[in-house]
Amino acid sequence: MDKFFNPASVAVVGAGEKNLGGSVVKNLLSGFDGGIYPVNPNYKQLHGIKCYPSVAEIPGKVDLAVILVAANAVPPVLEACAGKGVKRVIIESAGFSETGDEGIALQKKCLQIARKAGMRLWGPNCMGLVDVHRPYFFTFMNPEVREELLSGRISLIVQSGMMSAIFLAELGRRGIGVAKACSIGNRADVDECDIIEYLQDDHDTDVIALYLESIPRGRRFAELARKSDKPLVLLKGGESRAGAKAAVSHTYSLSGDSRLLNSILDFSGVIKANSMFQMMDMAHALTGISNINPACRAAILTFSGGAGILACDALEKSGVTVAELSKQTRRAVAEIFPSWMPVSNPVDLFPAVSVKGRKIAFKGGVDAVVRDPGVDVVVIHFVAGIGDEAPDLYSLKQQADENGKILVFWLMGRRLGSLQFKEEAERAGILVYEDATRLAECISSAARFSAHREERGQNPGNPEVVKDKSAAEPLPETGKSWDEHDSKKFLAGFDIPVVDEKIVSSADEARAWAEHAGMPVVLKGLVPEKGHKTDCGLVKLSLSDRLSIESAFKDLSDKVKGSGRILIQKQVHVDYELIAGFMRDPAFGACVMFGLGGILAELEPDVVFELAPVDRQRALKMIRSVRNRKLFQGFRGRPPLDEEAAAQILVDLGRAGTAHPQISQIDINPLAVNRGSPVAVDAGVVLT
Repeated sequence: MDKFFNPASVAVVGAGEKNLGGSVVKNLLSGFDGGIYPVNPNYKQLHGIKCYPSVAEIPGKVDLAVILVAANAVPPVLEACAGKGVKRVIIESAGFSETGDEGIALQKKCLQIARKAGMRLWGPNCMGLVDVHRPYFFTFMNPEVREELLSGRISLIVQSGMMSAIFLAELGRRGIGVAKACSIGNRADVDECDIIEYLQDDHDTDVIALYLESIPRGRRFAELARKSDKPLVLLKGGESRAGAKAAVSHTYSLSGDSRLLNSILDFSGVIKANSMFQMMDMAHALTGISNINPACRAAILTFSGGAGILACDALEKSGVTVAELSKQTRRAVAEIFPSWMPVSNPVDLFPAVSVKGRKIAFKGGVDAVVRDPGVDVVVIHFVAGIGDEAPDLYSLKQQADENGKILVFWLMGRRLGSLQFKEEAERAGILVYEDATRLAECISSAARFSAHREERGQNPGNPEVVKDKSAAEPLPETGKSWDEHDSKKFLAGFDIPVVDEKIVSSADEARAWAEHAGMPVVLKGLVPEKGHKTDCGLVKLSLSDRLSIESAFKDLSDKVKGSGRILIQKQVHVDYELIAGFMRDPAFGACVMFGLGGILAELEPDVVFELAPVDRQRALKMIRSVRNRKLFQGFRGRPPLDEEAAAQILVDLGRAGTAHPQISQIDINPLAVNRGSPVAVDAGVVLT
């Protein structure tokens, strides 16, 4: 990837006086210090430098070619680049896979040419790349946007072409600096994973911010995020239920509506943003907060009681803890407070102003909370341009740093005073927000990444696929979907607990088994391709005597009509129902799922997904990430879930699925909890 970012020479094919190719040349002339070669047979000279009729006639080596010609003219240009030995090409032209079948075929043709020549392609349908630090602009972006950019520590990866320019313009307007910006377009070859891997080692980049509409190599993306020492902030477009069309099992259907993607990215440490501006602010915050205690306990200083209440609300809604101030801190604050004023967090400094004056009250409050060992973040609500001048921000930042505290301002006030305050704070390295909710979101994002980094240090890497004996044995050819009994026999072979059961061929055999195993029992009719047995009247519950067993067997025999089997099983006492599953996702590959089961799985899905195989620690984290996990903790007298046993089931489920490439989906629904112990009551296996 380095030659894309650091070429010694660049050819611009399709350059002209006033076209987009000409804009690329102008941008190159503004800062690129290597060879610049416009290519167009209609010009002898362009923008003050020599223009060449073809790539072949450029003297010397060309490291990078930027192509801006009509889409159908791109393949011949690529052939010419291959003949010249060009190994890196950015196609900024549009008219490829985004236009339909003909464009898809044209894009494939370009890729075939590139692969045959050992060439890497960036794009097509993109705006190329920008390196603000150097400054290198391999793009047709408007020079006016270029002139407003600030050098910073955030690097962008943007799938959309024009959105990359919009992001850069907005970041410049908001005074947020940029390191690199990569517009990747249709991703015929180079994609976000390639660039993430490069930026993870880039000394100018501290945070990677992304706008993506899809993540085709989702598993690779997640693996890179898990290992990254640099935060990834993702704004994902195009989230929909389309993926659920491929559903055969509950596991697959529950993955729809982006649940699988969001769950895996959360476990991978990716910070998800909900809007363009939130993404920018989170990325900016993560450049300013390189390290924070994951507990993220905040002290609030304000001159307004109401503002303190609103700050508390915003922080707690985002998962930030409002700190409990130490006795020493409360005594120190009490010294500046009037005797009638109790000390609490938020620290309302307004009563202290009447006793000590604004400056002494402010300094006393700050001095007290920054020394508190139970405080990680100091949030200061400040109104600029009214009354006294702003505090010495450089001294405040130094004081916070010396005490290991993060300092953040919630700023209000008059226009000119606020603008001056923000500029001074930026120079001092202090984060400033005009909205308490956004401030809380950004602090929370830093704490979540810090927690992820800490967990990764305790539990590095992913477990390998277990190569046990069963993995070497081919699965029986019994059709696309196995029935419940065959599925549970398979799972039992991987040590997953299943309910006692037997296939029976007569009412007498069913009665004899029930008398031996103990009643009540359940009879089920197993018919191929009928997964929802209850809806088809194929489940008979609570059979406790000879007559009910005989009647149920006769009814099921009539319904299966020789096309299926009848299963008897011990009826399990159920405290509550869970669901567990395995699936192969097109983007993320092998995954394990866990959540609430039974009708709750369909009524209001509460499930989480993780890359398979999983180890014990990651399985426990899945269980503890379910929204309604209180149910597992002895809710209303129910026995608490044996989390270790449930985690082992997820470990074994991932082991079973990954051991056999033929398996597409596995369902355990319900995974019944019987006096705290989970057991598979129903299951299904779907083959590819």
